[in-house]
Amino acid sequence: MSGLIIIAHGSKKDVSNEEFKSLVEEIKTKDGEFEQIDAAFLEFAQPTVFDGVQNQIEKNINIIYLYPYFLNSGKHVSIDLPTILTTLQNEYRDTKFVLLNHFGRSNSISDIIVNDIKNRGEK
Repeated sequence: MSGLIIIAHGSKKDVSNEEFKSLVEEIKTKDGEFEQIDAAFLEFAQPTVFDGVQNQIEKNINIIYLYPYFLNSGKHVSIDLPTILTTLQNEYRDTKFVLLNHFGRSNSISDIIVNDIKNRGEK
């Protein structure tokens, strides 16, 4: 069984964290591939990545994909998340972890921006 943890930075503002959690809930309704999808944060908010992993392992998920919801490849993407991945692999040897490319590497971002510009950012 496979699971997905979508990871955001986290904010001191609850409204920002709730916005991200709502996005993850929307993704859950649109996804048909993963048995479990969870939101997690690196800093300032809960649940942590480790909480998300523990939750999925308790649900017998044995392949966990980590998706960094980060626009650029800064310190969190290039250093912190690979370090977390190594820690998880050492701690949970019966679980496979896959760190996916961060959001900013998506080929669809320019399409989203062009679409938003055409619609003038209106909903």
